Amino acid sequence: MKEDAKPKIQIVKLTEDLIPLADKFDCGDLDLNEFIREDALKYFKGKLAVTYAVFSGRDLVGFFCLNNDSIRLNPEDKKRLDRIGKSQKTYPAIKIGRLGVSRNRRGQGVGSFIIENVIGKALEHSENIGCRYVTVDAYNQDTTLKFYSKNGFKIFREKEEKDSVPMYLDILPD
Repeated sequence: MKEDAKPKIQIVKLTEDLIPLADKFDCGDLDLNEFIREDALKYFKGKLAVTYAVFSGRDLVGFFCLNNDSIRLNPEDKKRLDRIGKSQKTYPAIKIGRLGVSRNRRGQGVGSFIIENVIGKALEHSENIGCRYVTVDAYNQDTTLKFYSKNGFKIFREKEEKDSVPMYLDILPD
C-alpha cells in the first residue's frame, strides 16, 4: 500500500481571517505566540512589519514577519564591498522580526524552508528596492544561534544586552 504524500508547505500573508488558526499555535515561546495572536495585524496596519503564515495542509506550522532594516558591516565584509566600489555607512537589509515554528514540527525543516523563502523575498525585493542582506536579532540560545548559523547567518557584532545576538546573511554570496 502506497503512503500518502506529506502535505505541501505553503506560505501566505497573514490576514484577519487566518488569526483564529493561531489560537492553537504553540512554538514554545509565549512572546512569539502572543505576537501572532495579538500583534501581527497591528504591526501590519501600522506599516511596521508584514507577517506570513506557514501552513502544512490546514495546520499552521510556523510564521515569520519581515520589515526593512539597515546594517553597519563588520570591517572584513565592509572591505570586501569597498573593493568593488560599494562603500556606504550602512547597507540595506530585510529583517526577520519574528520567526516561530510549531513545537510539533521542530527538526523537520520548516525553519530552514522559511529562511529559503525569506532569501527569495529579499532577492525579489532587491530587484525594485536596494537590499543586500537579511538580518535577525536571534535569541541568545544555543539552539537558535545554531539554527541561524546552519542557515548561513553570521554574527555581526556583540550587543551589550545578551538577550539577543544580531546576525546577518549576504543574499549575494561570492
